[in-house]
Amino acid sequence: MGRPPAIIQQIRTDLALTDTEKQTLRQLIQYDGAWTDKELKAKCPRHAEILKAGVLLPVHTVIGTLYMLSLTGRSVLHRGASTTLIAPQRNLDRAYIRLCMDDYGYEDTDERTTRGLDRFTGKMDLFEMITPQGIALVGGTMSGGGISRNTIERIVTRLKSSALAHNFRVILFTPSPTRGRSLAETHASVFTLLHHLPGGTGQRVRLTSFASGSDEAYAGPFLTPFVEDLVVRKHPGHFPEQTRELLKLRRADRLERFKSDLAVDRVISAEQLHRHYHLRPEDLNGVRFVEAIMHPIHSRVSLEIKTRFYLASAALQYQDDNVLGHTAGVGEMRQVMNVPADKTFQLNPKRRLVRDAPDAVYHSPYGPIAFEYDTGTYTLSTVQSKLESYVQQGYLQTVWGTANRRRVPTIEGIMQREEGAKGQVILSEWWRELPTS
Repeated sequence: MGRPPAIIQQIRTDLALTDTEKQTLRQLIQYDGAWTDKELKAKCPRHAEILKAGVLLPVHTVIGTLYMLSLTGRSVLHRGASTTLIAPQRNLDRAYIRLCMDDYGYEDTDERTTRGLDRFTGKMDLFEMITPQGIALVGGTMSGGGISRNTIERIVTRLKSSALAHNFRVILFTPSPTRGRSLAETHASVFTLLHHLPGGTGQRVRLTSFASGSDEAYAGPFLTPFVEDLVVRKHPGHFPEQTRELLKLRRADRLERFKSDLAVDRVISAEQLHRHYHLRPEDLNGVRFVEAIMHPIHSRVSLEIKTRFYLASAALQYQDDNVLGHTAGVGEMRQVMNVPADKTFQLNPKRRLVRDAPDAVYHSPYGPIAFEYDTGTYTLSTVQSKLESYVQQGYLQTVWGTANRRRVPTIEGIMQREEGAKGQVILSEWWRELPTS
Protein backbone atom coordinates (compact mmCIF):
# COMPACT_ATOMS: atom_id res chain seq x y z
CA MET A 1 0.00 0.00 0.00
CA GLY A 2 2.98 2.29 -0.30
CA ARG A 3 2.14 5.04 -2.79
CA PRO A 4 4.36 7.22 -5.03
CA PRO A 5 5.21 10.71 -3.71
CA ALA A 6 3.06 12.37 -6.40
CA ILE A 7 -0.04 10.51 -5.20
CA ILE A 8 0.75 11.32 -1.56
CA GLN A 9 1.08 15.00 -2.46
CA GLN A 10 -2.25 14.84 -4.31
CA ILE A 11 -3.92 13.33 -1.23
CA ARG A 12 -2.41 16.08 0.93
CA THR A 13 -3.80 18.71 -1.42
CA ASP A 14 -7.25 17.18 -1.88
CA LEU A 15 -7.77 16.27 1.77
CA ALA A 16 -6.27 19.50 3.19
CA LEU A 17 -6.04 18.25 6.76
CA THR A 18 -6.40 20.99 9.38
CA ASP A 19 -3.84 21.41 12.16
CA THR A 20 -6.36 19.95 14.60
CA GLU A 21 -6.90 16.89 12.40
CA LYS A 22 -3.15 16.38 12.03
CA GLN A 23 -2.67 16.56 15.79
CA THR A 24 -5.51 14.08 16.33
CA LEU A 25 -3.99 11.63 13.84
CA ARG A 26 -0.55 12.01 15.44
CA GLN A 27 -2.17 11.09 18.76
CA LEU A 28 -3.39 7.94 17.06
CA ILE A 29 0.19 7.10 16.04
CA GLN A 30 1.90 8.01 19.29
CA TYR A 31 -0.54 6.65 21.84
CA ASP A 32 -3.94 5.28 20.81
CA GLY A 33 -2.77 2.63 18.33
CA ALA A 34 -6.23 2.24 16.79
CA TRP A 35 -9.73 3.64 17.28
CA THR A 36 -13.10 2.03 17.75
CA ASP A 37 -15.96 3.17 15.51
CA LYS A 38 -17.24 5.38 18.32
CA GLU A 39 -13.81 6.97 18.82
CA LEU A 40 -13.38 7.51 15.08
CA LYS A 41 -16.64 9.45 14.80
CA ALA A 42 -15.91 11.49 17.94
CA LYS A 43 -12.33 12.36 17.02
CA CYS A 44 -12.69 12.82 13.23
CA PRO A 45 -15.79 14.68 12.02
CA ARG A 46 -14.51 14.16 8.45
CA HIS A 47 -13.94 10.45 8.97
CA ALA A 48 -15.72 9.46 5.74
CA GLU A 49 -13.34 11.57 3.61
CA ILE A 50 -10.30 10.42 5.58
CA LEU A 51 -11.27 6.77 5.14
CA LYS A 52 -11.96 7.24 1.44
CA ALA A 53 -8.46 8.72 0.98
CA GLY A 54 -6.92 5.60 2.53
CA VAL A 55 -5.39 7.53 5.44
CA LEU A 56 -7.14 5.17 7.87
CA LEU A 57 -7.77 1.45 7.40
CA PRO A 58 -10.53 -0.57 9.10
CA VAL A 59 -9.87 -4.11 10.27
CA HIS A 60 -12.22 -6.53 12.02
CA THR A 61 -10.87 -7.90 15.32
CA VAL A 62 -12.11 -9.90 18.31
CA ILE A 63 -13.25 -6.60 19.86
CA GLY A 64 -15.00 -5.33 16.72
CA THR A 65 -13.81 -3.05 13.93
CA LEU A 66 -10.76 -0.92 14.70
CA TYR A 67 -9.28 1.87 12.56
CA MET A 68 -5.52 2.27 12.15
CA LEU A 69 -3.41 4.86 10.42
CA SER A 70 -2.13 3.36 7.18
CA LEU A 71 1.28 3.77 5.60
CA THR A 72 -0.42 6.25 3.26
CA GLY A 73 -1.70 8.14 6.29
CA ARG A 74 1.73 8.35 7.84
CA SER A 75 3.16 9.60 4.57
CA VAL A 76 0.46 12.25 4.34
CA LEU A 77 1.30 13.46 7.85
CA HIS A 78 5.07 13.52 7.50
CA ARG A 79 7.93 12.36 5.29
CA GLY A 80 9.99 9.29 6.12
CA ALA A 81 6.87 7.57 7.44
CA SER A 82 8.04 4.05 6.67
CA THR A 83 11.15 4.35 8.82
CA THR A 84 9.12 4.68 12.02
CA LEU A 85 6.23 2.38 11.15
CA ILE A 86 5.01 0.16 13.97
CA ALA A 87 3.82 -3.34 13.07
CA PRO A 88 0.04 -3.32 12.52
CA GLN A 89 -0.57 -6.05 15.11
CA ARG A 90 1.28 -4.02 17.71
CA ASN A 91 -0.99 -1.04 17.04
CA LEU A 92 -4.03 -3.25 17.53
CA ASP A 93 -2.58 -4.57 20.79
CA ARG A 94 -1.94 -1.01 21.99
CA ALA A 95 -5.58 -0.18 21.33
CA TYR A 96 -6.71 -3.33 23.14
CA ILE A 97 -4.77 -2.70 26.33
CA ARG A 98 -5.76 0.99 26.30
CA LEU A 99 -9.45 0.13 26.03
CA CYS A 100 -9.17 -2.54 28.72
CA MET A 101 -7.51 -0.13 31.15
CA ASP A 102 -10.16 2.52 30.39
CA ASP A 103 -12.97 0.03 31.11
CA TYR A 104 -11.39 -0.93 34.43
CA GLY A 105 -10.74 2.68 35.41
CA TYR A 106 -6.98 2.35 35.67
CA GLU A 107 -5.07 5.63 35.85
CA ASP A 108 -1.55 6.64 34.82
CA THR A 109 0.92 7.35 37.59
CA ASP A 110 2.52 10.79 37.74
CA GLU A 111 5.59 12.30 39.39
CA ARG A 112 3.83 12.16 42.74
CA THR A 113 2.46 8.61 42.57
CA THR A 114 5.05 6.73 40.52
CA ARG A 115 7.01 3.90 42.07
CA GLY A 116 9.50 3.80 39.20
CA LEU A 117 8.45 0.28 38.23
CA ASP A 118 9.61 0.77 34.65
CA ARG A 119 13.09 -0.20 35.89
CA PHE A 120 11.82 -3.79 36.12
CA THR A 121 10.14 -4.05 32.72
CA GLY A 122 13.09 -4.15 30.31
CA LYS A 123 11.69 -4.54 26.78
CA MET A 124 8.33 -5.86 27.97
CA ASP A 125 5.27 -3.78 27.02
CA LEU A 126 4.05 -3.12 30.56
CA PHE A 127 2.68 0.12 31.99
CA GLU A 128 2.82 1.39 35.56
CA MET A 129 -0.80 2.10 36.52
CA ILE A 130 -2.91 2.92 39.55
CA THR A 131 -5.45 0.11 39.97
CA PRO A 132 -7.92 -0.99 42.68
CA GLN A 133 -5.27 -3.54 43.65
CA GLY A 134 -2.68 -0.80 44.10
CA ILE A 135 0.23 0.19 41.89
CA ALA A 136 0.72 -2.45 39.21
CA LEU A 137 2.48 -3.23 35.97
CA VAL A 138 -0.26 -3.78 33.40
CA GLY A 139 -0.08 -5.30 29.93
CA GLY A 140 -1.73 -7.70 27.51
CA THR A 141 -2.34 -8.49 23.85
CA MET A 142 -5.24 -9.64 21.70
CA SER A 143 -3.35 -10.62 18.53
CA GLY A 144 -2.73 -14.31 18.02
CA GLY A 145 -5.61 -15.16 20.34
CA GLY A 146 -4.10 -13.23 23.24
CA ILE A 147 -0.90 -13.37 25.22
CA SER A 148 0.64 -16.84 25.02
CA ARG A 149 1.20 -19.12 27.98
CA ASN A 150 4.95 -19.03 27.36
CA THR A 151 4.97 -15.23 27.43
CA ILE A 152 2.90 -15.16 30.62
CA GLU A 153 5.29 -17.61 32.26
CA ARG A 154 8.31 -15.57 31.17
CA ILE A 155 6.85 -12.31 32.52
CA VAL A 156 5.83 -13.82 35.85
CA THR A 157 9.15 -15.63 36.29
CA ARG A 158 11.08 -12.44 35.60
CA LEU A 159 9.00 -10.15 37.82
CA LYS A 160 7.76 -12.32 40.70
CA SER A 161 10.66 -11.73 43.09
CA SER A 162 10.69 -7.99 42.38
CA ALA A 163 6.91 -7.78 42.82
CA LEU A 164 7.09 -9.50 46.19
CA ALA A 165 10.03 -7.41 47.35
CA HIS A 166 8.56 -4.06 46.25
CA ASN A 167 4.88 -4.84 46.84
CA PHE A 168 3.35 -4.40 43.38
CA ARG A 169 1.20 -6.61 41.17
CA VAL A 170 1.44 -7.77 37.57
CA ILE A 171 -1.89 -7.59 35.74
CA LEU A 172 -2.36 -8.94 32.20
CA PHE A 173 -5.46 -8.63 30.00
CA THR A 174 -6.39 -11.33 27.49
CA PRO A 175 -9.36 -12.02 25.19
CA SER A 176 -8.96 -15.75 25.88
CA PRO A 177 -11.09 -17.13 28.72
CA THR A 178 -8.78 -20.11 29.28
CA ARG A 179 -5.19 -19.37 28.21
CA GLY A 180 -2.87 -18.96 31.23
CA ARG A 181 -5.52 -19.68 33.91
CA SER A 182 -3.43 -22.30 35.71
CA LEU A 183 -0.48 -19.89 35.87
CA ALA A 184 -2.71 -17.19 37.34
CA GLU A 185 -3.79 -19.58 40.10
CA THR A 186 -0.22 -20.73 40.80
CA HIS A 187 1.14 -17.17 41.08
CA ALA A 188 -1.93 -15.48 42.58
CA SER A 189 0.19 -13.73 45.22
CA VAL A 190 1.55 -11.29 42.62
CA PHE A 191 -0.22 -12.02 39.33
CA THR A 192 -3.73 -11.33 38.03
CA LEU A 193 -5.02 -12.47 34.62
CA LEU A 194 -8.16 -10.68 33.41
CA HIS A 195 -10.28 -11.98 30.54
CA HIS A 196 -11.83 -8.92 28.90
CA LEU A 197 -13.33 -8.00 25.52
CA PRO A 198 -14.02 -4.25 25.39
CA GLY A 199 -17.00 -3.99 23.09
CA GLY A 200 -16.37 -7.24 21.21
CA THR A 201 -17.64 -10.78 20.84
CA GLY A 202 -14.33 -12.62 20.94
CA GLN A 203 -14.89 -13.88 17.40
CA ARG A 204 -12.51 -12.63 14.75
CA VAL A 205 -13.60 -15.11 12.09
CA ARG A 206 -16.51 -14.33 9.79
CA LEU A 207 -18.26 -16.17 6.97
CA THR A 208 -18.48 -15.18 3.32
CA SER A 209 -21.88 -14.39 1.82
CA PHE A 210 -22.73 -15.93 -1.53
CA ALA A 211 -24.00 -13.30 -3.97
CA SER A 212 -22.64 -14.27 -7.34
CA GLY A 213 -24.47 -13.28 -10.50
CA SER A 214 -25.55 -15.68 -13.23
CA ASP A 215 -23.45 -14.17 -15.99
CA GLU A 216 -22.66 -17.10 -18.27
CA ALA A 217 -19.37 -15.61 -19.50
CA TYR A 218 -18.11 -15.30 -15.93
CA ALA A 219 -19.36 -18.80 -15.12
CA GLY A 220 -17.23 -20.24 -17.89
CA PRO A 221 -13.44 -20.62 -18.16
CA PHE A 222 -11.31 -17.60 -17.37
CA LEU A 223 -8.32 -18.59 -19.46
CA THR A 224 -9.49 -18.24 -23.05
CA PRO A 225 -6.92 -18.04 -25.87
CA PHE A 226 -7.45 -14.28 -25.98
CA VAL A 227 -6.80 -13.81 -22.24
CA GLU A 228 -3.83 -16.15 -22.39
CA ASP A 229 -2.26 -14.08 -25.14
CA LEU A 230 -3.12 -10.76 -23.48
CA VAL A 231 -2.12 -11.49 -19.89
CA VAL A 232 -0.60 -14.88 -19.15
CA ARG A 233 2.22 -14.87 -21.69
CA LYS A 234 3.27 -11.42 -20.53
CA HIS A 235 3.35 -12.55 -16.88
CA PRO A 236 4.40 -16.22 -16.87
CA GLY A 237 5.65 -16.01 -13.28
CA HIS A 238 2.13 -15.30 -12.06
CA PHE A 239 0.64 -18.46 -13.56
CA PRO A 240 2.22 -21.85 -12.74
CA GLU A 241 1.23 -24.72 -15.03
CA GLN A 242 -1.44 -26.13 -12.74
CA THR A 243 -2.91 -22.64 -12.31
CA ARG A 244 -3.18 -22.26 -16.07
CA GLU A 245 -4.96 -25.59 -16.31
CA LEU A 246 -7.29 -24.66 -13.46
CA LEU A 247 -8.22 -21.34 -15.03
CA LYS A 248 -9.44 -23.21 -18.13
CA LEU A 249 -12.20 -24.81 -16.04
CA ARG A 250 -15.67 -23.47 -15.41
CA ARG A 251 -16.32 -21.46 -12.27
CA ALA A 252 -18.14 -24.32 -10.51
CA ASP A 253 -15.12 -26.58 -10.98
CA ARG A 254 -12.75 -23.84 -9.82
CA LEU A 255 -14.88 -23.46 -6.69
CA GLU A 256 -14.61 -27.16 -5.91
CA ARG A 257 -10.86 -27.04 -6.46
CA PHE A 258 -10.54 -24.05 -4.10
CA LYS A 259 -12.38 -25.97 -1.37
CA SER A 260 -10.21 -29.06 -1.73
CA ASP A 261 -7.02 -26.98 -1.88
CA LEU A 262 -8.02 -25.04 1.24
CA ALA A 263 -8.38 -28.30 3.16
CA VAL A 264 -4.70 -29.05 2.38
CA ASP A 265 -3.14 -25.57 2.44
CA ARG A 266 -5.24 -24.48 5.47
CA VAL A 267 -4.87 -20.76 4.57
CA ILE A 268 -5.49 -19.07 1.22
CA SER A 269 -5.25 -15.29 0.81
CA ALA A 270 -7.70 -13.11 -1.10
CA GLU A 271 -4.99 -12.45 -3.70
CA GLN A 272 -4.42 -16.17 -4.19
CA LEU A 273 -8.17 -16.70 -4.52
CA HIS A 274 -8.25 -14.28 -7.43
CA ARG A 275 -4.96 -15.19 -9.09
CA HIS A 276 -5.04 -19.00 -8.91
CA TYR A 277 -8.81 -19.55 -9.11
CA HIS A 278 -10.17 -16.31 -10.62
CA LEU A 279 -12.87 -16.24 -7.95
CA ARG A 280 -14.39 -13.36 -6.00
CA PRO A 281 -15.42 -13.30 -2.33
CA GLU A 282 -19.07 -13.30 -3.43
CA ASP A 283 -18.52 -16.69 -5.11
CA LEU A 284 -17.83 -18.31 -1.73
CA ASN A 285 -20.69 -19.53 0.41
CA GLY A 286 -20.04 -19.75 4.14
CA VAL A 287 -16.23 -19.89 3.96
CA ARG A 288 -14.40 -18.71 7.09
CA PHE A 289 -12.12 -15.69 6.81
CA VAL A 290 -10.29 -13.10 8.87
CA GLU A 291 -8.93 -9.67 7.95
CA ALA A 292 -5.33 -8.60 8.42
CA ILE A 293 -3.13 -5.56 7.85
CA MET A 294 0.50 -6.57 7.68
CA HIS A 295 3.99 -6.28 6.25
CA PRO A 296 4.55 -9.57 4.37
CA ILE A 297 8.32 -9.08 3.94
CA HIS A 298 10.44 -8.78 7.06
CA SER A 299 12.12 -5.36 7.40
CA ARG A 300 10.35 -3.99 4.33
CA VAL A 301 7.89 -1.68 6.04
CA SER A 302 7.25 0.23 2.81
CA LEU A 303 5.10 -2.74 1.73
CA GLU A 304 1.87 -2.78 3.70
CA ILE A 305 -1.18 -4.77 2.65
CA LYS A 306 -4.72 -5.34 3.86
CA THR A 307 -5.98 -8.78 2.97
CA ARG A 308 -8.35 -11.58 3.81
CA PHE A 309 -7.17 -15.02 4.83
CA TYR A 310 -9.62 -17.82 4.08
CA LEU A 311 -9.33 -20.52 6.74
CA ALA A 312 -9.84 -24.26 6.76
CA SER A 313 -10.91 -24.23 10.42
CA ALA A 314 -12.25 -21.72 12.96
CA ALA A 315 -9.32 -22.43 15.30
CA LEU A 316 -6.95 -20.74 12.85
CA GLN A 317 -8.49 -17.35 13.71
CA TYR A 318 -6.41 -17.40 16.91
CA GLN A 319 -3.14 -17.66 15.01
CA ASP A 320 -0.87 -14.67 14.69
CA ASP A 321 -1.28 -12.82 11.36
CA ASN A 322 2.35 -13.56 10.49
CA VAL A 323 1.69 -17.27 10.98
CA LEU A 324 -1.30 -17.06 8.65
CA GLY A 325 0.83 -15.25 6.08
CA HIS A 326 3.56 -17.85 6.50
CA THR A 327 1.08 -20.66 5.89
CA ALA A 328 -0.25 -18.89 2.79
CA GLY A 329 3.36 -18.58 1.63
CA VAL A 330 3.86 -22.34 1.89
CA GLY A 331 0.67 -22.87 -0.11
CA GLU A 332 1.99 -20.47 -2.75
CA MET A 333 5.14 -22.59 -2.95
CA ARG A 334 3.03 -25.66 -3.60
CA GLN A 335 1.30 -23.82 -6.44
CA VAL A 336 4.55 -22.55 -7.95
CA MET A 337 6.05 -26.03 -7.86
CA ASN A 338 2.90 -27.59 -9.41
CA VAL A 339 2.52 -29.99 -6.50
CA PRO A 340 -1.00 -31.45 -6.15
CA ALA A 341 -3.07 -30.64 -3.08
CA ASP A 342 -3.53 -34.19 -1.86
CA LYS A 343 -2.13 -36.56 0.76
CA THR A 344 1.33 -36.38 -0.81
CA PHE A 345 1.69 -32.79 0.46
CA GLN A 346 1.63 -32.43 4.24
CA LEU A 347 2.01 -29.25 6.28
CA ASN A 348 4.04 -29.39 9.46
CA PRO A 349 1.57 -29.34 12.40
CA LYS A 350 3.98 -26.91 14.15
CA ARG A 351 4.31 -28.91 17.33
CA ARG A 352 6.63 -27.15 19.74
CA LEU A 353 8.79 -30.21 20.35
CA VAL A 354 9.61 -30.69 16.66
CA ARG A 355 12.91 -29.04 15.82
CA ASP A 356 14.36 -28.45 12.38
CA ALA A 357 11.20 -29.74 10.74
CA PRO A 358 10.37 -28.16 7.37
CA ASP A 359 7.15 -26.20 6.89
CA ALA A 360 5.81 -28.95 4.62
CA VAL A 361 6.89 -32.21 3.03
CA TYR A 362 6.04 -33.35 -0.48
CA HIS A 363 6.20 -37.13 -0.73
CA SER A 364 7.22 -37.31 -4.39
CA PRO A 365 7.50 -40.60 -6.32
CA TYR A 366 11.29 -40.35 -5.88
CA GLY A 367 11.46 -39.45 -2.20
CA PRO A 368 10.48 -36.79 0.36
CA ILE A 369 11.13 -33.12 -0.52
CA ALA A 370 11.33 -30.46 2.20
CA PHE A 371 9.47 -27.16 1.71
CA GLU A 372 10.66 -24.16 3.75
CA TYR A 373 9.23 -20.62 3.59
CA ASP A 374 11.26 -17.59 4.67
CA THR A 375 9.90 -14.04 5.02
CA GLY A 376 13.41 -12.73 5.66
CA THR A 377 13.51 -13.27 9.43
CA TYR A 378 16.02 -16.12 9.25
CA THR A 379 19.66 -15.19 9.64
CA LEU A 380 21.98 -16.66 7.03
CA SER A 381 23.45 -18.98 9.65
CA THR A 382 19.94 -20.26 10.39
CA VAL A 383 19.38 -20.87 6.66
CA GLN A 384 22.60 -22.87 6.53
CA SER A 385 21.67 -24.81 9.67
CA LYS A 386 18.25 -25.73 8.30
CA LEU A 387 19.64 -26.87 4.96
CA GLU A 388 22.23 -28.99 6.74
CA SER A 389 19.54 -30.51 8.96
CA TYR A 390 17.35 -31.43 5.98
CA VAL A 391 20.29 -33.20 4.33
CA GLN A 392 20.95 -35.15 7.53
CA GLN A 393 17.27 -36.08 7.83
CA GLY A 394 17.39 -37.67 4.40
CA TYR A 395 15.23 -35.34 2.35
CA LEU A 396 15.80 -35.82 -1.34
CA GLN A 397 15.75 -32.07 -1.99
CA THR A 398 14.85 -28.77 -0.34
CA VAL A 399 12.59 -26.22 -1.98
CA TRP A 400 13.27 -22.92 -0.25
CA GLY A 401 10.67 -20.23 -0.79
CA THR A 402 11.39 -16.62 0.05
CA ALA A 403 9.16 -13.56 0.16
CA ASN A 404 12.07 -11.28 -0.72
CA ARG A 405 13.42 -11.55 -4.26
CA ARG A 406 16.72 -10.00 -3.12
CA ARG A 407 17.39 -13.04 -0.95
CA VAL A 408 17.04 -15.54 -3.81
CA PRO A 409 20.68 -15.38 -5.06
CA THR A 410 22.01 -15.25 -1.48
CA ILE A 411 20.20 -18.41 -0.43
CA GLU A 412 21.09 -20.09 -3.72
CA GLY A 413 24.75 -19.48 -2.85
CA ILE A 414 24.32 -21.03 0.60
CA MET A 415 22.57 -24.05 -0.91
CA GLN A 416 25.37 -24.53 -3.44
CA ARG A 417 28.02 -24.41 -0.73
CA GLU A 418 26.22 -26.75 1.67
CA GLU A 419 27.56 -30.27 1.19
CA GLY A 420 24.86 -32.66 0.04
CA ALA A 421 22.18 -29.98 -0.29
CA LYS A 422 20.07 -30.20 -3.42
CA GLY A 423 17.01 -28.27 -4.52
CA GLN A 424 16.03 -24.80 -5.62
CA VAL A 425 15.12 -21.37 -4.31
CA ILE A 426 11.86 -19.84 -5.48
CA LEU A 427 10.00 -16.58 -4.98
CA SER A 428 6.74 -17.04 -3.08
CA GLU A 429 4.60 -13.91 -2.96
CA TRP A 430 1.16 -14.92 -1.71
CA TRP A 431 -0.03 -11.27 -1.71
CA ARG A 432 0.68 -10.69 -5.41
CA GLU A 433 -2.34 -9.41 -7.33
CA LEU A 434 -3.59 -10.69 -10.66
CA PRO A 435 -2.02 -8.53 -13.40
CA THR A 436 -4.48 -6.35 -15.28
CA SER A 437 -2.65 -6.26 -18.61
